[in-house]
Amino acid sequence: MSASTRIFGMLVWLGGLIVTGALILSFTAARVGEHKSSTYGNAYVQFQNSWGGEIGIIPPLFTLRRTYTESVFNKDAKQYEDVVRTATYPLVPKTIDIDSTVEYGEQELDLLIFNAFETHNTETYIIVNKTQFTGDLLIKVSKPENANLMYDYTIRVPSQGDLILQPNMDAPQALISEFAPGAEAEVIVTYATKGMDVFKYNLSAYQNNVIERVTAKVVINVDEFGIYRFGLPHNTELTKDGATVEFDVENFSTTQDLGITFLAKQRYLDSIQNLIGYSPMSLAFFLIVTFIFSQIFTIKFNAFHYLFVGMIDLFYFLFVAYLIRFFGVFPTFAISIVLTAAMFLLYAPNVFGKWFAYWVVGVFLFLLTVVFSLIFLMPIFRGLLFVVLVFLIFMSIMVFVSRSDISKWSIVSGE
Repeated sequence: MSASTRIFGMLVWLGGLIVTGALILSFTAARVGEHKSSTYGNAYVQFQNSWGGEIGIIPPLFTLRRTYTESVFNKDAKQYEDVVRTATYPLVPKTIDIDSTVEYGEQELDLLIFNAFETHNTETYIIVNKTQFTGDLLIKVSKPENANLMYDYTIRVPSQGDLILQPNMDAPQALISEFAPGAEAEVIVTYATKGMDVFKYNLSAYQNNVIERVTAKVVINVDEFGIYRFGLPHNTELTKDGATVEFDVENFSTTQDLGITFLAKQRYLDSIQNLIGYSPMSLAFFLIVTFIFSQIFTIKFNAFHYLFVGMIDLFYFLFVAYLIRFFGVFPTFAISIVLTAAMFLLYAPNVFGKWFAYWVVGVFLFLLTVVFSLIFLMPIFRGLLFVVLVFLIFMSIMVFVSRSDISKWSIVSGE
């Protein structure tokens, strides 16, 4: 068999392994990002349906309902008749004060961990009748987005003898009758609910209006969280029991919502998806460097072993992709490294010999799995570090190839 035939055959074999592995890893990367069709996604939906999802508080709608009589000419009777009409006018709160306590506590379902929380809220609205009419002040409250459970829900109007109402969802309720022009009323809404990942107040509902002042105080029992939209002015103070976040904005209009998020606890998920997406490059580099250095150091073995060598690299990324749903990022990598190391130690020394297995194949496997993974956990420097890693691998290949006599490689000489 000629050298060109042997080289072509090896290229086809390695290329086939790389393409097959790339397809498997590509499907895996897509699955990491899936929700409803994945195992995690099914559990996510089940948990959301029972506990609650990303909570978005919908501000109550305040209106002034005016009932008046209008004289209308009746063509049939050929006379004027009094007709009772009703008109409603939207009232935008003058000020909004939000006082929330968020108790974070991870919940488990089917061995999966979810960022669950329970929140108790008090919202105080100052409503001013800026119309020229007297009428009934109405309020309409709506269930928060993705909330499955609401309790301790009350509406209180201190100026009406501390009137307390039980809310009717999505139905207007009268708070004050004969609400005169220029009159001011304080309305206090309290409730509690449960959710996961995100707790926010939909300030964007007022994006077409200017609110004189919005203040919010969110007390959290943990210090690991993020601000939902950090563009809103806020102050975060860490305490011994967690943290307190305060917002205070005057005369503003915004398209942003106010809140906190616990998605930071799963912030590595997108990085893992990107890692698995680029992992076929790791597999390709690993097989190529194994082939080249086996030729340089005259390590002879059957080409069929490349299948299992590639599977060691492949399984590392499969472990990472699926374990990340069950464990944190560091336990995931620790377990993946241990399992991959076990595969390597049980196989590579028997095929390549201990020296070549440990000092060549093992080193490059470490670089193209562990170091390769760490690069994708540092998004700011990802591009630079990736280029540096590839550069170092190519440099190591170039140095050894330059010192080697290619004509004596077994694939060329046939020995």
